[in-house]
Amino acid sequence: MLDQVVDEGSGLRSDDEYHRILANVALYLVTGNSSLAGTFTFQKEHKAKGLGLNGIEAYRSAALSNVDKLAFEELAQFIKLETSPDSANISEGELLSVAKELIAREIIEERLEGKTYYLKARLVADPEQIAEALDLVQEIDRKIEELNEARTRAEAALRAVERLEEEVRLAKMKADFIRKVQEEKPEEFDEVRKLLFEARASFSQGDYSGAIDAYTSVLQEGVERLECYLYRGSAYFHTGEYDKAAADFSSAIELDPFNPLAYHNRASSRVKMGELNDAIEDYGRAIELKEDYAEAYRNRGITYLKYMDDYERALSDFNRVVSLQPEDRGVYFLRGTAYGKMLKFEQAYQDYLRASEGMEADPWLYYNTGNCLLRMGRYEEAIESYTKAIEVKSDVAAFYHNRGLAYARQDLVKEALDDYNRALELGPEDGKSIVIRGFLFWKIGEKDKAIEDWQRAAQMGENRGIEFLMQLNGY
Repeated sequence: MLDQVVDEGSGLRSDDEYHRILANVALYLVTGNSSLAGTFTFQKEHKAKGLGLNGIEAYRSAALSNVDKLAFEELAQFIKLETSPDSANISEGELLSVAKELIAREIIEERLEGKTYYLKARLVADPEQIAEALDLVQEIDRKIEELNEARTRAEAALRAVERLEEEVRLAKMKADFIRKVQEEKPEEFDEVRKLLFEARASFSQGDYSGAIDAYTSVLQEGVERLECYLYRGSAYFHTGEYDKAAADFSSAIELDPFNPLAYHNRASSRVKMGELNDAIEDYGRAIELKEDYAEAYRNRGITYLKYMDDYERALSDFNRVVSLQPEDRGVYFLRGTAYGKMLKFEQAYQDYLRASEGMEADPWLYYNTGNCLLRMGRYEEAIESYTKAIEVKSDVAAFYHNRGLAYARQDLVKEALDDYNRALELGPEDGKSIVIRGFLFWKIGEKDKAIEDWQRAAQMGENRGIEFLMQLNGY
């Protein structure tokens, strides 16, 4: 049964000591259901000067380390194939650990001839014991998973307790406030009530400075009401004092950390202050506190769209508003704008059509619709849409510029020229518009006016007209 070993001296230098091990091992599973039984043979060379000094024990140790490795790998593979299906989820390391515990090794024959060691061995494993061990490992895994789930539930419960404690704290604060008001002298209470009435009236009438003064007077009376900070903050927002607005909304959050309106309004103030990431975080907190907060989704989407050029996230937020308020036509306009920025003009156009059912007086809806039609090559419809925008608001240069471009694409040169003249009259002067008007002059034969426009545009950094002339002249 032993393989022949080559002559140990062949091809070696005289100062090298090579020790060879040849092993023949039988691996059996002691059961009638076994599907693993057989032998494996291996040859191993060791270059170690000290190996032979320790006698046959050193060779045996080196041989058995290799035997164990091969046997454990064979047995681990058998375990994976022959035991319960759940064992497929057990790691390779766990399988090897089980194999090491359950395998029995028996040396049948060994001998040492010079530097060549021969080994014949038998390894025996009981698959029923293996299956029992695996069941134990799986049971431990299940217990660990159950403990992890229990820990997750405990952490969630702890958060709920913390929130409840905070709500209790707020309730106590409100109770203290009510008791304080009840203990106030009647004339002092009447004064606060009068100031609050003035503040509310001023705010509702758009007198934001008056509202600020009245709410400030209430706070100076030592009455810290959530209403005072929320409404004074809103009044500061309307007067453009965004830092003061944000400070008041922060005070409102200190009084009521679970108030979604306070987070929403502070977010809007932070957008105006350019603190976009903080604003996004505040909008997110407002949504956490009120999952159906459509206005928070809308304004966060506008922030992504207008200030951060993050059109995918803007689209996601507008989709959420549509699901919450499908009758709101304004959100279709916003979503259409996001689609347009993403160059999805057909989707944008369809959203603008939905928006038009409730935004007939908005010139920018017609303008954006025209832009989609222009980009899709539907020039006649684009002209109609730009014309509607001009009918609603006739002093916007961009409306004439883009309608002029649509006319030019239709080869309606006179109409295009009239629109570019009007766009440049409304200003500000635009080098691109001047270049295009120059080409229109050139097309109707007024070359002097064309050259004049191109020279004027070149002074503004727009050189396409001059480059066209140079090409004509062979430069």
